[in-house]
Amino acid sequence: MRIKALASVALSLGLLLLSSVALAQYPDESPGLGNTDTWVMNVHQTLDANVVATYVDQNGYASSDVAETIAPLWNAGFAPSDSGLGSGWLGSMTLDSLRPIVSVVEAHWKDIPRGDGLSAVAYADTVEGAHDIFFPHLVKTGFWRSIITIQCLDTEDCEVYMTYRYRGGDAVSGSPFLDTIQPFSQETYDLWDSSVNPNIPNDSQLPSGFMGTLQVTSSQEIAGVARNHAIAGYALAYNGPPATSDTEIYFPFVNRRNFNGSWGGHSDWSIILVQNTSFSSITAYFYLYDREGNLELSLQDNIAPYGAKNYNMQTDERFEGLDDTFSGSVVVTSTQPIVGSATLSRNPYNKLSAAYTGVPGGSSKLVFPVAYRVKDGSAWRQYSGVVVQNVEPDNEIDLWSYWYYDEGTKVITITASIDPSGVHAFNTRYGDHATTLGTLGEDWTGTVVVTTTSPLGIAAVVHNTITYPEYAYLTNYNGIPVE
Repeated sequence: MRIKALASVALSLGLLLLSSVALAQYPDESPGLGNTDTWVMNVHQTLDANVVATYVDQNGYASSDVAETIAPLWNAGFAPSDSGLGSGWLGSMTLDSLRPIVSVVEAHWKDIPRGDGLSAVAYADTVEGAHDIFFPHLVKTGFWRSIITIQCLDTEDCEVYMTYRYRGGDAVSGSPFLDTIQPFSQETYDLWDSSVNPNIPNDSQLPSGFMGTLQVTSSQEIAGVARNHAIAGYALAYNGPPATSDTEIYFPFVNRRNFNGSWGGHSDWSIILVQNTSFSSITAYFYLYDREGNLELSLQDNIAPYGAKNYNMQTDERFEGLDDTFSGSVVVTSTQPIVGSATLSRNPYNKLSAAYTGVPGGSSKLVFPVAYRVKDGSAWRQYSGVVVQNVEPDNEIDLWSYWYYDEGTKVITITASIDPSGVHAFNTRYGDHATTLGTLGEDWTGTVVVTTTSPLGIAAVVHNTITYPEYAYLTNYNGIPVE
């Protein structure tokens, strides 16, 4: 079966591909120069995958093709330096193979005016598009800006209708905004800069201070990614979830901790964003569990039709019932369909942040196309945490994690049990499995597969930390379900 994946810098399956593009200023500083690495994993158990990556410009034309043979259960990186593209290119990617493949995009920005001068984001691919997608966390302020990328996953032009809304649910004046996207190409929309694409609200329709959402609909299949940049140097991204009938979403990885008290605040904290995707007001119920599955806090809130709310675990007094060492998961249920995303910020001196999309249910098998265990002398430079959530509220489950190295021919297998509503973290640097995962060596960039026999499956996210003397950044992305 021919599998097609899309990836682009700002998007997914291969959604967006941003290569050496200087982004416009908001109001007076640039997020820097961007490049995108795409990691492609062959998920076939026994056969090589011959993969062709096609770089598609914003007019829908192929700019370059790069081919790679990938061993079973292994990965290959498609770097901008190997693409044959010139500086300033902006577009998308399609990945084509006779074997089943998945991919993850890592986008990096350098020459950021503040912080350490570097930030990065990650997001997973999209194999299937949708006709209706949402972005629950958009901002246009003097400190933050959102940049949205929409990719057409059809063989004909995609007509897209974009409805921006305030968090209270009211539509922004001028909505919906219409645009046409070429087949397998993408369009990018910078809320602070209409020169990137004019099909956005102008400054009178959407003045500075906007915090809200976006709904994108099309008769053709589309996918999208949003990335948020802060002047201070933070950057995060998440896949735009499609409209579903699901009234429950899972967040495997949230924190409210203060393990570094030297600056007088939380060292890392999460923000949960939940959007009501229905015409009716809803009541949303939040259940926060520690890693052992103990219910530490529950709360409820009302959200207006098509409205969204932001739950900052650092500043929202409703989370003060949690102690300053909380690390766990969240389940959100509702009376109507919802979507959501979660962000993580860490000690602001380092300007570290990341994000991922809340998922509506579990899967029996999740894969991670790239994870790290890299040391430089005595210093850790790159390491990963794969955090797995048991979505069963009443039963303990078993899971198996497989860590591949040496072209996928060698594997470390680690089994674990997770309490009801609990999470289990596999950390390549330290923790329960540090000794076993040490077999990967100290220069490992590989793949991970996690499976379970639980009938409800698992949810999971990877948390990648990169720390060098000159810079540091975080990236998160959701585990990718495969058959």
